[in-house]
Amino acid sequence: MIIGASGARPSRTADLERKLVHHCSPALAGLKPANMFVYRKGADAGENPDGSAALSAFDSTKFAHDLGICRKKLEPCGVRIEILARRKTGLLLYVYRPTMLREHLAQPEVFRYLQDEGYDPSDLSACIAKLHRRICGTDLAATLSGSCAFPHEIGFFLGYPYDDVVGFIENKGENSLCSGCWKVYSRARDAQACFCCYKTCTAAYEDLFDEGVPIDCLASIDENFPAQEAFAAAV
Repeated sequence: MIIGASGARPSRTADLERKLVHHCSPALAGLKPANMFVYRKGADAGENPDGSAALSAFDSTKFAHDLGICRKKLEPCGVRIEILARRKTGLLLYVYRPTMLREHLAQPEVFRYLQDEGYDPSDLSACIAKLHRRICGTDLAATLSGSCAFPHEIGFFLGYPYDDVVGFIENKGENSLCSGCWKVYSRARDAQACFCCYKTCTAAYEDLFDEGVPIDCLASIDENFPAQEAFAAAV
């Protein structure tokens, strides 16, 4: 039996888990390779609505502890969490499934594009490290080539379709057919169905988490998965 929430103020770790469920349910459910979001500790937790003072007083040691707990819960489920950047507004967290991400980056057209951008798609860890450097503006190769802007190839690392990522880059974000989780430049109907699937999954996962289903159960993809109704509703 699932035990309902007690109504007590959530712990810091529970707060992080709640945000992971809110922002990353499609990746947790195995519907896409990755999700990304900015974790605003103070503002999201309601400690300081404008986020300014809370972020300046951010306790990195406690957050590292909470992040470590979440990683221990999720890594056995095939989910990893990385900090891609540290901003004044918060931490850019990247939540991904390495197996799914490798498969996505191995698509011939994606592989070639990333190679042309200086990535080694055969080495996932090196790819993510380079993406981190490019986001933070510390990638020497990008700086020397004059291309040290926000790396829009990040769309590949989030599982977006090749045509949509390239279309966004070539059109500078304009002229899209529609938009949702990303801007769409081809197969709009398929993309809209995908957006609906992700939205349904997120709503189902949030309900299950609020009812007491642990985040590691939500991220477990096997025949004993206790939240099968979320999959049934989302796919």
